[in-house]
Amino acid sequence: MNDKRKVLKRQSSTAAADVDAICAPATPKHTGISERQPSTPKHAPIPERQPSLAERNKRRLLKRQSSTASADVDAICAPSTPKHIAIPVQQPTIAESKKHVQYLEHPPDGGWGWLVVLSSFLMHIVVIASIKSFGVFYPVFKEEFNEGAGDTAFIQSTLVGMTLICSPIACALSKLTSCRLMVTTGAVLAAVGLIISSFAQSVTYLLFSLGIVTGFAMSLMYSPCLTMVGRYFDKKRATANGIGLSGNGVGMFALSPLYQVLIDEYSYHGALLVIAAITLHGCVCGALLRPIRLREDLEQQALLSKNHRNHPNDPQSGCNKCVSSTRKVLEIFDVSLLTDVAFALFLVSHFGTMLGYSIVFVHMAKHAQNIGVGKTEASFLISVMGISEFIFRLIAGWFADLGIISRLNVYMIGAAGVGLCNLFVPFCRSYASLIVYMAFYGLSSGVFHSLIAVLVREYTGVARLFNGIGWTLLAGGTAYLLGSPIAGWLYDATGNYNVSFFSAGSIIVTSLSLLCIKKPSNPDGTASHDDTPSADNNISIVDRDGHIEDSPTRVEQETTL
Repeated sequence: MNDKRKVLKRQSSTAAADVDAICAPATPKHTGISERQPSTPKHAPIPERQPSLAERNKRRLLKRQSSTASADVDAICAPSTPKHIAIPVQQPTIAESKKHVQYLEHPPDGGWGWLVVLSSFLMHIVVIASIKSFGVFYPVFKEEFNEGAGDTAFIQSTLVGMTLICSPIACALSKLTSCRLMVTTGAVLAAVGLIISSFAQSVTYLLFSLGIVTGFAMSLMYSPCLTMVGRYFDKKRATANGIGLSGNGVGMFALSPLYQVLIDEYSYHGALLVIAAITLHGCVCGALLRPIRLREDLEQQALLSKNHRNHPNDPQSGCNKCVSSTRKVLEIFDVSLLTDVAFALFLVSHFGTMLGYSIVFVHMAKHAQNIGVGKTEASFLISVMGISEFIFRLIAGWFADLGIISRLNVYMIGAAGVGLCNLFVPFCRSYASLIVYMAFYGLSSGVFHSLIAVLVREYTGVARLFNGIGWTLLAGGTAYLLGSPIAGWLYDATGNYNVSFFSAGSIIVTSLSLLCIKKPSNPDGTASHDDTPSADNNISIVDRDGHIEDSPTRVEQETTL
């Protein structure tokens, strides 16, 4: 080591000497001085040439490099004492940092979840309450375009139907990307659809712009918010859903009279522009939807991985490629949920319930006007329902979490109340009786609506909640799409709404009998299988107390906005 040090030091000194030699001032040629000639006398000194600025800079640079070389020699030859060794710390790449992800053993039942509930509350005002309040546009469109009751009612039923029917697509896209991205995209697209609708000159135009475009956009906004509440709450999920869904009642109370005022002041053209601006506030709701990862997600992934291993495909075969692609699509939409008998019966029952429930929002204002109620007073009937629904959605969620009776029974009581109210509508011949009817209708609606998402989780578990919500809203959307036009066509055939409301009440009461055939096999809303997670990367399972348990599992990648 000492010999090596001497050699390197010698080389460093030689380099320094070379620097001096290179940078020394050159001797003028005319002096003719050589090594053999005697030195110049002191009385005749030869003036030295001053180095230029470039030479001085070059000298400094070479000196600095020589000093650095000398310092490197000391560093290389220093004794290898551990405390003197500087070990560089390599920063993990983005891909490596994503490998270790924390999954929660159970939903947190609070924390950021309450902001998710706030997002759901606001979304029910912006989307669901707004859609239900569109009933005040029905007489305006009917008079403006001089169309039949059934054809005009098809505008709002298409809007509601597309919002719910497209829910499986919205939920699948939310799983592939993120809830934040889908809600924000939906808010912008819905505003565009409403702006386009303000230029409508026919019912056909509105069916496309307001019904299809705006309806699909609102589906992207609504489904993710409803699903995220179920992923953040377990023991308090009925209460959380009740609070979120109560925004529907607040919105119906405020928006129905507001839309009527907007129509009176600015016509339906200007009213739709104002509603477009209100809808853009859905972007704020989407920003609150922070992603959450649960252990049941891992178990579901393990089950899918096991199915893939049991059904290997040859990637070179064109037929197997088609089969593989089809299987992936079926997994994204989780079509296997439809083979569960209990869940299938729930979907059929929900379809019948929503078929009878939907006609009120389109035809109640017209029915009230037919018996002599003014336009403004008729629009206030939806507000009465909104107040009652707001109160009882909160109460129903809290009561269901007490566990006195099962959540399914609470749901059936509320749906039965809606059916009975519809049976009594033909006997309401005054404005006061209609107010009482709408108050009880909102009470019953608030009870059963606050438990729809809760029951879906009991039928499917939290890992499959996205697709369960999607299929449930698809059934309800199909019912909305058919209910209002059928009631309108019955009105055209009979000249009144008596047959329409009688039929709606009978269908609701009959559909509830299907829920008694087979009840949920998963009443706690937990995973329904015991597959052990297995995969590639290490993650952390965090329980309610914050304890971390490492487990080899497959990482779920989720894109956020």
